[in-house]
Amino acid sequence: MDRLWRGVSAAALWGAWAGGAMILLAAVVVTAEVVSRKLLSFTFSGSDEIAAYLFAVGTSWSMAHVLVTRGHVRIDVLYGALGPRARAAFDLVALVGLTILVLAIVDRAGAIFIDNLEGANRSNTPLRVPLAWPQAPWFAGFALFLAAAAVAFLRSLQALVRGDLAAASRIIGVPTQDEEVKGELGSLGIGTPDAGERR
Repeated sequence: MDRLWRGVSAAALWGAWAGGAMILLAAVVVTAEVVSRKLLSFTFSGSDEIAAYLFAVGTSWSMAHVLVTRGHVRIDVLYGALGPRARAAFDLVALVGLTILVLAIVDRAGAIFIDNLEGANRSNTPLRVPLAWPQAPWFAGFALFLAAAAVAFLRSLQALVRGDLAAASRIIGVPTQDEEVKGELGSLGIGTPDAGERR
């Protein structure tokens, strides 16, 4: 299970880097179009369409990394006052809810992709892009997110069955302030997390 988790984590990290690059490229495309329109009186049609595809794919590819690194937002007003067992139970329920939501998204995104692929549908724009082309990587990002959620659920459930609440917390729990600070410092090369906190 740990090997599978490392594989999903590596794919999620690659997806986050690629997704970030796509979102940055989308901003560059829109900026270039606005500047050329204002300064050169030249417009290239389809820049907004291309940027929208890049943004959608970049976002879906980044979601798994947020889950793997426990970067998702939670309302934890009550969470900190609970004991370790109650926190672990709430973490598991939250992950199950998220997994069900992602499963529904994957189902709908897959249906849209298959429908446009089989119908050879194209965008209703001057570019006439075959809609399945941008939808394939968009759907793949959600599928990776679902895989990460499923593996996280299995790993955390395995840890809870063993009674290892600390391991379950490292997989699906809300990061402590110390963990967040160490993570930020580590990303800047100032410090690295302790060996016990690495997943």
